[in-house]
Amino acid sequence: VSIALGATILLATTQLFVDGRESFQVQQQWLSLHEQGRHALQFLTTELRRAGYPAGSFSGTALSATNNSGDNRSDSLTIRYQGAHDCAGSSARSILYALVDHSLRCDGNGGASPTPQTLSSQVGGLQFRFGADLDGDRSVDRYLDGDQVADWGQIRTVDIGLLLQSDQPARQQEDSNRYEIFGVTHGPYNDYRLRKIYRTTVQLRNQ
Repeated sequence: VSIALGATILLATTQLFVDGRESFQVQQQWLSLHEQGRHALQFLTTELRRAGYPAGSFSGTALSATNNSGDNRSDSLTIRYQGAHDCAGSSARSILYALVDHSLRCDGNGGASPTPQTLSSQVGGLQFRFGADLDGDRSVDRYLDGDQVADWGQIRTVDIGLLLQSDQPARQQEDSNRYEIFGVTHGPYNDYRLRKIYRTTVQLRNQ
């Protein structure tokens, strides 16, 4: 009886340890995911607010984009402003943000450090949508994909959508979900990684 009771207690303790470890791993993966999402959106927001600086005297196109042309049908975005620096700190006339091998890359044309820098890894999708002022009243009339924009000077806001996934498997069941970002569907992935879509809308200050 004592042996059976001891074995039962040991099994229960072991199961509690395993459950606790799995719960801790899930929490850690979610925390890492949220931190990556917050950092990426904050960085892109800051850069977009600089697009076209200084207002009134900037020459050229402050923004341009491609639609569904990158990894996993992701978009790319190019930002220009006076005094721009790429993510390695080199002077740049333009800075390209794109998804390459599941990483959000920042690629400037600075001669001192032309190597693209990784802003966030484990990115499953990157999409942009652009709010256009078509009648000149300073308010958004229509949201467009990058290949629908005829005049980038009409763009007043930019919607950003990021699909991030955890570094390590942490789900109890396979991820059979489909993730839609501005009309583009990603998945199902049928693996055990955690995933979440992060979105924000940026008001352009210099357009």
